[in-house]
Amino acid sequence: KADANGRSNVLILGTSEDDPGHDGAFLTDSIMVLSVDQKNKNAYMISIPRDLEVKYGMACLAGYSGKINGYFNCVNNDWNSSSAEDERQEKSRAFFGNIVGLDIQYSVHVNYTVMRDIVKALDGITVTIESSDARGQMDGNFDWKCGATYSQRMKNCPPRGHFIDYPNGPVTLDAEHALYLAQARGDTEVNWGFPNSNFDRERNQQKILVAIKEKAMSSGTLTNVSKVTGVIDALGSNLRTNFDTSEIRTLMALAGDIPASSIESIDLLKGGVMNSSAQPTAGMYDYSDIQAFIKKTINATPVSKEAAHVVVLNASGITGAAQTEADRLADLGLIVDQVDNAPEGITFTHNTLYHTSKTKPKTLAALQTRYGKTALATGASPVTVAGTTDFVVVILNPLTNTNQ
Repeated sequence: KADANGRSNVLILGTSEDDPGHDGAFLTDSIMVLSVDQKNKNAYMISIPRDLEVKYGMACLAGYSGKINGYFNCVNNDWNSSSAEDERQEKSRAFFGNIVGLDIQYSVHVNYTVMRDIVKALDGITVTIESSDARGQMDGNFDWKCGATYSQRMKNCPPRGHFIDYPNGPVTLDAEHALYLAQARGDTEVNWGFPNSNFDRERNQQKILVAIKEKAMSSGTLTNVSKVTGVIDALGSNLRTNFDTSEIRTLMALAGDIPASSIESIDLLKGGVMNSSAQPTAGMYDYSDIQAFIKKTINATPVSKEAAHVVVLNASGITGAAQTEADRLADLGLIVDQVDNAPEGITFTHNTLYHTSKTKPKTLAALQTRYGKTALATGASPVTVAGTTDFVVVILNPLTNTNQ
């Protein structure tokens, strides 16, 4: 199944009800949307912060509004019924889809057992730690797994006695370390490398997901239908989804067709549409900027991804010709810095393109296709431009449509 833009969207929810004594075991503290383009063979991952404030649309334990991680269990709290699970997932697909502005067709609900068993079956995975801290990432919240005393911790978890303690760069994780890295967010006094707390945790969760996919491909697991169905059967009620058995083969094919380099993360914090408190910058309960940012990103072209800056000059003598062209370039994904008349005293014989930054190769190729390769000038720009400007376009003969 796919949405109107040809994307198949999957809601992935993680709970910890299989972890004895875990507080908030039925909260979806891990929430991710995976958006896959089956035709163009790319995918985007979007993590939704568990602390995002939402209106539930019904009475829940937290009231009619609260953190988004409480919605799933608010739908119903019958955790022994498959029909109740189906209802939770169906309503969650619609609810979370409305937040991110996507039509979500599929959902997967996993718990700790799923993470442990899959990574264990793959004999470990490799992820790359990328922290702004030169020491890498360390979270002392899980040091209890190393032992009760200082000497036990130092012996069992060298070199510093921390269960989650990794340098920057590639690291190999067994099942237990993968599970707890997926939870680490530096929420204790003893920690480093988690300046953005839950956002850093979400980035690691995404890396783990991609690492599982890559290892499963290299081990042959995702190229063997019987292996995949066997893993799903073994996980039993710990993995719950609305994918049909007949769709598993398509999933496996996509896993092979989409390389890790074509799986990108949509970072709501870095994108400026969510603040460090995990709330929309547009205001409480206003997800419009989040939706627009996601839509723009997943529908991006090679040109719009480069976000090149352009100045458009009118040498045609036709009023509004440069503005019309600027609007068309903006539709292609360029950022228009300025629209003006071409300077007097300079003769142009055709539409002319100046490449002022010598960067943005995809945009250069698109503009040469649009104006013709002979349009590229070898001399300096006829006007002084800001340091951010990549191209100057001089319009002598206005184009009639965006396809030219």
